[in-house]
Amino acid sequence: MNRLLIFFFSIVFIGCCNEKKVLNNGLTKQATKITEYTIKSINDSLNNKIQDTLVITELKYNENDQIIKRFQQNLFAEGTMEIDFVYNKSKKIEREIVKMSTDSLPLIVNYYYNDSLLNQTKSFFENDSEIFEQIESHYYGKNNKIEKKILSQVFVDKESTDTITNSETISFFNKNEFTEKTETINHKDLKRNTKTEFKYDCGTLIKTLDYNYQDSLISTTVYKYQLDKFDNWIKKEFFENDKLNYIKTREIEYK
Repeated sequence: MNRLLIFFFSIVFIGCCNEKKVLNNGLTKQATKITEYTIKSINDSLNNKIQDTLVITELKYNENDQIIKRFQQNLFAEGTMEIDFVYNKSKKIEREIVKMSTDSLPLIVNYYYNDSLLNQTKSFFENDSEIFEQIESHYYGKNNKIEKKILSQVFVDKESTDTITNSETISFFNKNEFTEKTETINHKDLKRNTKTEFKYDCGTLIKTLDYNYQDSLISTTVYKYQLDKFDNWIKKEFFENDKLNYIKTREIEYK
């Protein structure tokens, strides 16, 4: 009997993990700012490793650990994107104001709630040459936990009246409200349909599996992390099919 109990508790402890508790900012500790660098890693013809910084992103947070500004600089495309997050009296996001360096007018993303739960986000943009509309709907299950999101996008060229993009991305969530699977459906070209599965270890993303429209596995990406003393990652490596393709590093300014 004692041996049976020891075996049982061994299984319990092996199967459990100490999932870290995070704040609204996704960190274990309050911070005012995060600067993130996205780096492309390739080998040249002589097999020398070359790393180029593609994107620099700055994230700023308020006293409630909520994001208030995102500034993204695309070094190779020579463009910028700035997002301001506006909150209502209930401290929930009311809208996003998105400013692109290539556009004279901002894109407004409005948030709509059903009681305390986010129901939809909607954005619409139109200028002389194009129309863009995006709607994301949220679906909840037991205990008001998110189970599914559906993101639809339509992009129309006004001059030719051609629909450039008409797609939906459906995200499914597990019981811990982590993304478990996404399916992207392109209504203009079904061969562009994709599916991605997400694998976690104690709440940390460790692997993604990408499938094509025929449901064939086309790539596997494994993620490796370097953590700081507060158990937040400061370096994230992306190994696609066992090859290091991208690196993200973070500079975190704690309170």
